[in-house]
Amino acid sequence: MIIEDLIRLGRLLFEGHMDPRDVLRLVSDVESQTAKNFYKHVFVVEIADDKRPVVTHQVWGQEIKIEGKSKKADFLPDFEKAIGAPFVLPQGGNPLHPQGKYGVPAYPCWDKHIKSFQQSTEGVREFLTGRLTRTLSIDLPEALIVEIAELTHRVAAGLKVDEREKLLGVFLLVDMNSAKAAYAYTTEPSRHDLGHSVIYPGMFIEPCCTPILDLFWQAKLAEGAEEGKMEGTCTICGGVGEVISSYCKSWPWALIEWSCPLPHGGDRKFLVEGIALCHDCYRALVYGSCVFDKLSQPIHSLLIKEIFSPTANSAGNKTTTNRKLSDLPTVYGSGYLLPVLEITDAYLRSDFAVNIQVMLNSPIERDPFLAGHIEAVTGFDLCLPEDPGNDFRLSLLYFSGNLGRGDIHLRACIEDVLPSTLRHLKTMARDCADNACFLLRAIKNKDALSEKQIAYYNQIYGSVPWLLAKAYGGSYVWDQLQAVLHRRPLLLERHTRNVSQRMRSLAPLYPDQEGRNGIYDEVIFYLAFNDFATAYNSWLSVEGGVNMIARPWQELLKVVAESPIDELIFQSVAELGFACGNVIRQFGRQYYAVIQKDYLKHRVLTFGADLTPEEVWKRGLSRMFDVAERYDKVQLSDDFRKRVGVILDEYRRLCEDVQRNKDEFIASFWSGYALQGFIKPQSSDRSVDEALMKVGL
Repeated sequence: MIIEDLIRLGRLLFEGHMDPRDVLRLVSDVESQTAKNFYKHVFVVEIADDKRPVVTHQVWGQEIKIEGKSKKADFLPDFEKAIGAPFVLPQGGNPLHPQGKYGVPAYPCWDKHIKSFQQSTEGVREFLTGRLTRTLSIDLPEALIVEIAELTHRVAAGLKVDEREKLLGVFLLVDMNSAKAAYAYTTEPSRHDLGHSVIYPGMFIEPCCTPILDLFWQAKLAEGAEEGKMEGTCTICGGVGEVISSYCKSWPWALIEWSCPLPHGGDRKFLVEGIALCHDCYRALVYGSCVFDKLSQPIHSLLIKEIFSPTANSAGNKTTTNRKLSDLPTVYGSGYLLPVLEITDAYLRSDFAVNIQVMLNSPIERDPFLAGHIEAVTGFDLCLPEDPGNDFRLSLLYFSGNLGRGDIHLRACIEDVLPSTLRHLKTMARDCADNACFLLRAIKNKDALSEKQIAYYNQIYGSVPWLLAKAYGGSYVWDQLQAVLHRRPLLLERHTRNVSQRMRSLAPLYPDQEGRNGIYDEVIFYLAFNDFATAYNSWLSVEGGVNMIARPWQELLKVVAESPIDELIFQSVAELGFACGNVIRQFGRQYYAVIQKDYLKHRVLTFGADLTPEEVWKRGLSRMFDVAERYDKVQLSDDFRKRVGVILDEYRRLCEDVQRNKDEFIASFWSGYALQGFIKPQSSDRSVDEALMKVGL
């Protein structure tokens, strides 16, 4: 159960003795990208002794210019100061209305709120009244609320802002009179203080993070109890005492607007009876949920488009690729580490908490090639600690839907993944990208590729989920991803069938540039994925070989062109198809030099005929000698004639196998056709040399 995993994760964190400031960073939204603009307008209300309250407008941060965009600036909040006024943005419902419980009186304000502050005192009073009733740490008399509302209105009305700007802010009540005061006066400034005191000049307002955190937890527990509490047994740990509902605004999957996966059927009164949590387990749920939420990222756009593309039709695939990303569902991914056995040692718990903070604060944007950066395997940005070891397992979840409404659609849940598996797969994907770049150069007969081409091929061929989605189709991508993460062998039948069908959909466009480039792209993918699957299955030591359907293409090129005639034998339908494509392309070069027409299009794919093994045999290979007799300038060597004759005999020998494995034949046919005439590139580039070594050249 996911909620049990989150509680287990959270318990390790809050028992790991994290610093209160780090906890506030984790469980609140102070460092969230969606909350940063709220610190542009901070209304600080200072209340002390019997003196009149003071309202000031502050800006906690600064505008910074975005490189390359001279007219546009971004806002960088002062996070050290912001931690003193933690808040949580609502996940569901109307954010303009008071929601949940508030520990400290720090309330996010939306554009409508601030504009109502500017218009009248009543707008401020209405905003405050609704929220103060839900705040545990403060109780203000009505007269003081009215006075604060008047002062806030004057300050807000005097703001000079762009009318087109969407205003966001924070309303903070600093009540020094409260018995639960979470702020104190100091004589020395610090990085964390909220600025100078207006009531007591020369003093500074210092937030006390431990009391702030205590109030935060009181508010969270009150939220859960608001939807049900009773004397009973905790569903997770079995503890007996007061238990509360699992209703947790930090985890949108548990919002009461949706009845699944929680067993309360949409009726609030049954929520605590479905899943009842003791206070410690509820606190752990908040911890774990916040980690899960902060690690959740949209999967990459190229993967999204591939998942929702038609598998067997190239034109449909291209249509989806050209669609806007906003037209497709957004799929999110999240992952978290859990120990195999419970951690009882206090030092190890603290170390685990540090590792989780590493995952939350990993410098992915600065260095995507870190050893722990596993986006190539997961499909979304995720970075593991440097060496978590095999005492831990990673869990991955993929989901979509409207998170604000708790409308979650779970697409995949992959548990018990070894970190070492991720590292091996990342290396294999990088090798696959190198092979794909090498194949592109081999087919195009180029000595070098542009940086843009290399970056694109590294991005797509270096992604394990993209490879699986392209090979097996979006309907099977999660099953196949789970298979490789759990070290189960990859089968190639579906991949071969999908590639063959896409090639057939492109064949009518051949030899136009669109058709030719499309087929060659499919050839590159077909061969590169075969190499990836071969390397992966070899790593697993699959019994009976490595599930290869043909010898490597480099070896087949030598067999077709150089092998002695009496040793020219093909071991599979795929190898026969490769040889057929290779010799037809070789003959086609002479044919084009004399007739100025493409032999395959002119003689085999006539009148839009489908490319099948039978057409290759009857129209392509069998008529080759007759065509040569008609044109004196088409000269065929004795060696070439003998090789074609052997291939024809091999076709007759393997005819029944060809009928059963047409997809293998067609996919390999185009591979042999595209690679005919391959010349080993001459380059001193290190990456090219490495690629040549990998393919044995």
